[in-house]
Amino acid sequence: MSEYYLINAFTKEAFKGNPAAIVLLKEKKTNKWLELLAKELNQPITTFVSKQMENEYELRWFTPTKEIDLCGHGTLGAAHIIWSQGLSSTSTITFQTKSGNLDAKQSNQLITLTFNVKQSNQSVVTENIKRVIDFPIKNVAWAEDRYIIELENEKMVRGYIPNLDAISKLEGPGVILTSRGLEKYDFVSRYFAPKIGINEDYVTGSAHCALASYWSKILNKSEFTAYQASERGGEIRLKLKGEKVELIGSCVTLLHGQLVDL
Repeated sequence: MSEYYLINAFTKEAFKGNPAAIVLLKEKKTNKWLELLAKELNQPITTFVSKQMENEYELRWFTPTKEIDLCGHGTLGAAHIIWSQGLSSTSTITFQTKSGNLDAKQSNQLITLTFNVKQSNQSVVTENIKRVIDFPIKNVAWAEDRYIIELENEKMVRGYIPNLDAISKLEGPGVILTSRGLEKYDFVSRYFAPKIGINEDYVTGSAHCALASYWSKILNKSEFTAYQASERGGEIRLKLKGEKVELIGSCVTLLHGQLVDL
């Protein structure tokens, strides 16, 4: 029987960070089966893990409504389960995904994931963007496949009430709101993706692949401590290294179960 786990990613506390289901597949399943199980588990993401060879695994990620090509917290959760359950004795593993190979490293109870950077470039404030938010917009950038909207301060980011209809009309899967952070955080953010069934994501690894590029140009630095100011909240450390970005975080396991053979 296949086993599954419910985890919280990018946090050291239960019921914080971003939840995910991690399913360790014992045999190949149809796309329809994967879709139905993800819908049944009803987590922001369900990660299906299939062992290919020693320390190499295939990953696929499903929201309750569709398959997606990249998910940071689902990847972090998969790495956490593989190591915490003693399925790998080495400190590095490789994941085969639709977005290419992703490497994960474990050190001092932290997991480091290496992703391609999403380069961000200055954009214009279109009428569609103006409909998204009533606050004054400080800056807008296009980060390969989604918009980054910078606001004046953290209070505006935290206080924003999303216009999901307007967000759905923008290009890309979702939109990132961000500002400089207070106290120990270099920047804060929120991420909204109603097009893929996630009105607001709790902690978004893929969004931080874009935010690392964006804030490096503004802050003139390559290492960051960031906070995603969702209802549950989550902390991510980032290191920008050329065309790659390292996302560093930890996970908590909440639940372990088995799936009956269907």
